[in-house]
Amino acid sequence: MNRTVCVVEAYVPGLGERPGGWYEQLQASVAAALRAEGLEIALLAIPNDETLIWLVWGGPGQTDPEATVSAVILREVTGARGVTVIERAVDARFVWRQPGRGGGRGRVVS
Repeated sequence: MNRTVCVVEAYVPGLGERPGGWYEQLQASVAAALRAEGLEIALLAIPNDETLIWLVWGGPGQTDPEATVSAVILREVTGARGVTVIERAVDARFVWRQPGRGGGRGRVVS
């Protein structure tokens, strides 16, 4: 299954000072906001680097979601000053295992 995956990086000053549950809440609220656009996300938080890396993908033929994603991230990362959001163009294969499925079969997004 081919999907367009965009990588969005957000620099968030003071990220390392956020409590652990804040990341899960942020991921859930951004996921809910983007679901209406037909987009799914994964979040990699790197607190010591003050960086959030978002992998965003949609269905086949999905247009570039960067503007929508950036707007949602900026809205949801409340109380943070100096937030910078950039998109990185990459060619990649994204492989993950769906929760609750055994047997070693993952999904590949390329």
